[in-house]
Amino acid sequence: MLSIRAIILTLFLSAPVWAQVNAVWVIKDFEIVGGKLQGYVGTKTFVVNSPEDVRALASKVQRQAKRAHWVYEKGRGWVALQRRGYRMDVEAAVVAYRDAAFLGRTQFVIPVEVTEPEPSVLDWARRGVLDLIGEGVSNFWGSSRARVRNIYTGAAKLNGTWVPRGATFSFNKAVGPIDEDHGFLESLVIVGDATEKGVGGGICQVSTTTFRAAFFSGLPIVERHPHSYQLHYYRPLGLDATIYQPWRDLRFVNDTPGDVLVLTQIKGTRLYVRFFGTPDREVTWSGPVIKDRKPPLPPREIVDETMDPGTRKKVDWAAAGLTATITRHVKYDDGRRLNDVFTSVYRPWGDVYLVGPKPLEESEPEPNPEVPLPPLIGSSATQAGAAAQQ
Repeated sequence: MLSIRAIILTLFLSAPVWAQVNAVWVIKDFEIVGGKLQGYVGTKTFVVNSPEDVRALASKVQRQAKRAHWVYEKGRGWVALQRRGYRMDVEAAVVAYRDAAFLGRTQFVIPVEVTEPEPSVLDWARRGVLDLIGEGVSNFWGSSRARVRNIYTGAAKLNGTWVPRGATFSFNKAVGPIDEDHGFLESLVIVGDATEKGVGGGICQVSTTTFRAAFFSGLPIVERHPHSYQLHYYRPLGLDATIYQPWRDLRFVNDTPGDVLVLTQIKGTRLYVRFFGTPDREVTWSGPVIKDRKPPLPPREIVDETMDPGTRKKVDWAAAGLTATITRHVKYDDGRRLNDVFTSVYRPWGDVYLVGPKPLEESEPEPNPEVPLPPLIGSSATQAGAAAQQ
């Protein structure tokens, strides 16, 4: 024998219910702003009059998860945003609607399934990635197509790199092998005192910009090598860093309270490398102080067989030799202070031009040999006429 409660439940589930009820979609999400993790709640309300109306909401109560990303907003600074994914549980929503209608309620919360984005701002907050701690910027205007391609490739490989707390970052390890098998093209590279064709020309634009991010983050620099000579891509002086695998690398230590996330961006001809983590210091700098100036060298040419014969393109600019010194001043939140000096010695350099191969010299046609005329036959008048035709 059925109990009274079972009978009421059976009648409730079998009887049609036609009541107007508000279905409320509650949207919960998170962001990081001002160095703090914050949650917020939003709602969307739909008016439903039947279970069919509830089922029809399935196409509206849904959205794809969107991975966490950093954006700069005027008035709020750097903000980490994300979007959680939502999908309505249709049958549970129908039951919730029937329940609300049967009990005379004016609204019910729509049951949903939540998908967390990967990565999420919760992941970042747990690792101490709370704000921008340093940024490097450089301009590669005037670069060849191959050099630009290598910059994009190197920046893409660096993007998303993690530097755990206490770890030493290696640029060469982060970027990986620099060869054609890994997406790099042949371009001009600096080898000792010469500019030559080689795979990966332009990767030092990425290493230089990364060095600047570490410099302005106040991180201890373990290994850094300046270029052999000044390059207009790397102004101001003294803030460049060359790498040459496997002998020369860029290395620094993450001594901050949290992990560091490295993100890259290219806008126009500007490359940005940004470090996000836990801010605990301020950085200022002075310089460069210039000394030991030497005049530039004479211009020189490099033959490029891919160029049209007789063409000429300037790819490097003359620069004086000199010594540039920059001083970094780091002030920690616990009161400690550090001043470190970066000295760069640049050799004098001359303008460098790519030139096409020399045009082939056109050979002059050989003169036709003179063929003697046959002897004239006939009268003197005939001979005179033949001579005139010659």
